[in-house]
Amino acid sequence: MPYYRCVVPKDSVPYEQRAAVAKAFTDIHCGNTGAPRSFVHVVFDEVDDSWDTAYFLDGGNRAGRSEEVKAELLSDLMGAFREITGVSSEEFSGRITEGPAKWTMEGGMVLPEPGEETEEWYSHGQAAAGG
Repeated sequence: MPYYRCVVPKDSVPYEQRAAVAKAFTDIHCGNTGAPRSFVHVVFDEVDDSWDTAYFLDGGNRAGRSEEVKAELLSDLMGAFREITGVSSEEFSGRITEGPAKWTMEGGMVLPEPGEETEEWYSHGQAAAGG
């Protein structure tokens, strides 16, 4: 269950940009990992002026991908957010943390380790999304 939480100042990112970010993040995650689109979750949390960082991406994924894939994923996500919102690199920080696949369920199934996905798992992901 890839989960991307975008922390943003209150009223700073309009709905249309949020929708574009969510689509871009889904495209990027699925393009880099092969995960079903229905498994990608993107949320926005608005914060007041007391937050230390103006904009922050807090992502969570299952562990087991190569360092190259992880670096490309973070770079692509950060770049898409900046391009869509116009937020500068200086205002935007981010990270992706990882947990074992067995700690995550999606659609009632425990996630397999990266590279151990089966056709049944992919089919179940599509069914859970209603597709």
